[in-house]
Amino acid sequence: MTGAELGLVSDLLHEGGNNEANYPSAEFKHDLGILLFTCIASLLYIIGHAFISMGLNIFVNFVLAVFWGTGAGVLFHVSPFESFTCDKPSSTFNSNWAAYSDHCARVVAMQGLAWALWGLSIILMFGMLFHLVEFKARQNVSMYRV
Repeated sequence: MTGAELGLVSDLLHEGGNNEANYPSAEFKHDLGILLFTCIASLLYIIGHAFISMGLNIFVNFVLAVFWGTGAGVLFHVSPFESFTCDKPSSTFNSNWAAYSDHCARVVAMQGLAWALWGLSIILMFGMLFHLVEFKARQNVSMYRV
């Protein structure tokens, strides 16, 4: 999923270049940068997660969840596209997004993948936290046996 997100984000960044005028808004361009960073950080974490402690794994998953959630949330906030609006004519969107309407499916897919990766990071974080904190029954200490 991270690889798919990386492909979608890098494709849009490659098409738009470094000029903010090539994007619907500066916020959208900067959100693509956040998502690109998060993709790269996630892939580096995947490579090295076996070599770090459980506590650091939990912390890294928390950080990745924050970044995935931020990227998905900003994309949700700035983009007028939804899965059922991609077949509408570009004139239905505001002027900034009308020229970008041919990228609707990619933007919707990026948002969906970012939310899914956010959820996966949260589940991994709490799963590792539950694994780290060991719950087991205690011996009955009120009765002394000799």
